[in-house]
This record gives sequence, C-alpha cells and structure tokens, in this order.
Amino acid sequence: MRKPFILILCLGFYAAALSQTNRECVFELLFTIKPGMDKAVFLDSIHKSSNAALINSSTEKVPPYANTGGDSIIVENYVYSIQSVSCFSGRNSKFIVSFADNLLFKVYISTEYPKEAMSDMLSNYNTLRNVIKPKWKFEKSTKISGGNLVGFGYRYTKTQKVTDKTENIQLLYIDDNVSNKTTSNYTLEVVWANLANTRMQTSNY
Repeated sequence: MRKPFILILCLGFYAAALSQTNRECVFELLFTIKPGMDKAVFLDSIHKSSNAALINSSTEKVPPYANTGGDSIIVENYVYSIQSVSCFSGRNSKFIVSFADNLLFKVYISTEYPKEAMSDMLSNYNTLRNVIKPKWKFEKSTKISGGNLVGFGYRYTKTQKVTDKTENIQLLYIDDNVSNKTTSNYTLEVVWANLANTRMQTSNY
C-alpha cells in the first residue's frame, strides 16, 4: 500500500527540481525517479510543472526480442523543453522520457553551448561529474564518433559487472560539427537507463 505514496513523493521532488533555478545542483535534482514508474503518474506530475513544456511525442512498436515471445513492445517517447534548471546552465535545454509498455526505462537531459562558450560547457560538465560520482561507484570513460560528430564522457554503474540491462548513467559532451569551429554547438547530456522492470533488453532498442 505504500508504493504509490513513495512514487508520488519522488515525482513531486522531480517536478520541484525542474522549477529550481537558483538552487545548488545535487544528484537528487537530476534523478529522483524510479525504474518502472507508471507513465500516467509520471507525466501528470511533469505536466503540472510550469517550467517544462511538451514539444513532441512519438510511439513505435518494437518487435519482441529473440527467444522472448509475446506481443510487440510499445515504446513511447515524450520530449519537453526546460526553461531553466540548476544543473544545466546552457541554452535550449530539454529532456526526453521513454516508456516501454507504460513503464519508465530511460531519461535523457541535455543543454547546448555555442563553440565560443567551451569553458562554460566544461565547467557545467565537471559539476555534473562531481554530482554523479559519489552515488555511482564505477566510472568508465567512453567516446562516440561518426561522420562529423565526436563526443567524450563517462558511463557510471553501481556494479562492476555490466550487461545490457544494467542500470547506468552516461555523462557526455558532444561536438555536433567538428569541422565548424564557430557557429555549431556543444551538446552536454546526461542519460539514465534502467531496463529491470521492462521487457526491453537495450535502451537504444
């Protein structure tokens, strides 16, 4: 009987985090969420925040994974713009929440910096790293690249042994146009994923 109360309480903290503009960035402002949260309850809390505005949503059917059987997995993504939040000091901030069969499994938060503001971006990046590290024991550097894009950062887990379903957080900064030194942007992003309470076997499906 206590689980719904805990869920709503956590969502209340998350909605409050979106409205905090002058508060110090702490881990609880990033992710006061639980894997497998019910979609209706989560979205209701977000829609009550004046600091977040829905800008897009999409739905797709993901075929069941090999040897799992069952119907297709219904994956829904909701994209929100954020007016301001203490942990992200760039511009065009947004977050995306993803549900599989109405259960939360992924949250993406990002902000942008112009190329000339690289020092501000790195300051924000280091602040986020210092916020995440005390809560997640294992840190592993990661790099992404492709075409004219390159990104650097870390993947965090609470266990040393990692599988596709292991709860994790990624912190990355991405240069979305390496050859353009002036008018393109850096994207600073944090991605949380936990598939434990869903039929998903990879957060990128």
